[in-house]
Amino acid sequence: MKLGYIHSNKEEQARVLQVLKMTSESVALEELGIGRIREAFADKMFPGVSTLQKHIKYFSLMPQLYRKATEKRYNRPNEVKAEIVRLERIMTKNLYEGSTDKRGITGSDMINKNSNSYVKYDPAYIYNSGLQTFEILRSPQLHELIYSASKALHNEPKAIKSEDEDTNNDTGEKPNFFQFCSFPNVDYDFTQRCSLDLTAEDKAFIVDHILNAKECKNSLLRYIVDNPDFPIAETFEQIPPALLPADLAETQDLARRFADFMYMIHIRYNYIFSQYQDEELRTLFEEKLAEFRNSGTDIDKVLNAITISENSSKRFCKNITEQLFANDTQVGGALDQLIIKREKDVKKSRRKIENPAYTYNPKKRIHFYKLSYRWETVKVFADELRKDTKP
Repeated sequence: MKLGYIHSNKEEQARVLQVLKMTSESVALEELGIGRIREAFADKMFPGVSTLQKHIKYFSLMPQLYRKATEKRYNRPNEVKAEIVRLERIMTKNLYEGSTDKRGITGSDMINKNSNSYVKYDPAYIYNSGLQTFEILRSPQLHELIYSASKALHNEPKAIKSEDEDTNNDTGEKPNFFQFCSFPNVDYDFTQRCSLDLTAEDKAFIVDHILNAKECKNSLLRYIVDNPDFPIAETFEQIPPALLPADLAETQDLARRFADFMYMIHIRYNYIFSQYQDEELRTLFEEKLAEFRNSGTDIDKVLNAITISENSSKRFCKNITEQLFANDTQVGGALDQLIIKREKDVKKSRRKIENPAYTYNPKKRIHFYKLSYRWETVKVFADELRKDTKP
């Protein structure tokens, strides 16, 4: 079944979708401002995926919820949000009661609470960007769409037809009618019962959309979904490139090299933050620097693999590389000054280095880990898709 809505301006839809993509992740600026590069690699390999997402079942549940929301009558569009939240609460309770493993069920802490407030990031907020990327939800103007579809369903029943109905009747279809959402054909009602386990219909619906979505074309996500025998590595850097097509292997390799590069730079950042007192970090930096110099990494090739709207982060990485190969790594030298200046430019008064409001803690080092590009979420999705479906 599909619901209709008058097509709005495509450029406006694209702008709003981009905003949603940016806000679907945790967008707090990290200290050295390389988030846009990280997200560009993540979008290229795993489009539609967010670190806030926990279960792939929501890509089937949320369209069902939006269809249910169109059944209610509204006086104005701003009433739709409350109905979505009401249905999310019902869905969350049924998911919690129907699932063996209850981890990652958004809003489960609010079950049976009478509070008018709900979670800060509700399922609609978390999954809508992915729904659009997978071409399940075809416009970001969700509340207006549901409001208009509801009016059409209640006031103009002939204006919207199911795919099985005769569409030759001129009174049934209007010019420029826009189908804004697809819905799975499932045999359960999420308002009565549901679980995180995928039914055959859930799985087929989600897989079909990922395989056919334009933004997923030539992505590592699509390859994993389309090849269920591909081994799922424990960490991103352990993904076996020899088992990937050449173009995907190259992208994964370049992303891995960037993760190694930034891990080394964050080690140096923490060493500076410790006021050069953490000798463990000094030794570790020297080890990673030697590995980097011998790795054959071409930072220009790495950065040219992705396109971002601002170039200061790319310039920072290139300038850092120049100092590394110039061996200007002495305490307080040009390398350190680049790092200190970059944090000042990015974080301003909230910077940590040379800021008396912050004290270095060796047990809480800053970004002391390698970038994983949402791989933890992709692993969960792959595992869920590969499980036997429930009847």
